[in-house]
Amino acid sequence: MNVLAIGAHPDDVEAYCAGTLARCANRGDKIYIATSTNGNIGSASLSPPEIAAIRKEEARKSAALIGAEYICLDYDDEMFFESKQVRLAFINLVRYCKADLILTHNPEDYNPDHELTSKIVNDIAVMIPIGNIKTEHAPYDRIPMIYYWETVNGLNFIPTDYVDITETYDVKVRMFSQHASQVKWMKDNYKDSFKETDSDFFESILVQSRYRGLQCGVKYAESFIRPTDAFRMTATRLLP
Repeated sequence: MNVLAIGAHPDDVEAYCAGTLARCANRGDKIYIATSTNGNIGSASLSPPEIAAIRKEEARKSAALIGAEYICLDYDDEMFFESKQVRLAFINLVRYCKADLILTHNPEDYNPDHELTSKIVNDIAVMIPIGNIKTEHAPYDRIPMIYYWETVNGLNFIPTDYVDITETYDVKVRMFSQHASQVKWMKDNYKDSFKETDSDFFESILVQSRYRGLQCGVKYAESFIRPTDAFRMTATRLLP
């Protein structure tokens, strides 16, 4: 299959589905990793263009670890809004990738970029085959399946599907570790959120993988929700 993971920011995909993508790559799937924004506010010392360039390079290096192609739609971090042009850009992205399966954010999460990315992906999926919607890349003959990865810290998220990432856990760690600028940024700017647990953002993501593994009887897992509306369901499991 062609698998497309769409996150709002560089490092979102790695945090919540890198182990799954590594398993997809291992079974021969073509992997694309995309981000809505370029992450251009993710530094207290660098200008937006400077940190955006760093974050996109970090994302490319991460994607390369599993042979994936990284694509940035290049919208501004935290100033990402829906418009006709944005919707068409997402349609064009999915058509370029000819995605059979899309992984993206849960519709309800703490960050508006996360929620809007999820909403647009869900909205445009049924438009992919429609010839009268014109984009650079041509329509193809299917509506891609969508799975939502879990919310930050797993809050209010009840999975329908799990993927055992025990064998690819080390790949997930290596992919996320490419985002050195953000490991530092989160540690410096959100330290009060973690001080009571003597933890940090990076560790919290790894703890989630262990917690989801406990739920499904393996060492490490990533979890997802399968949408239940029309054209989103399939009798076949697409996740590895």
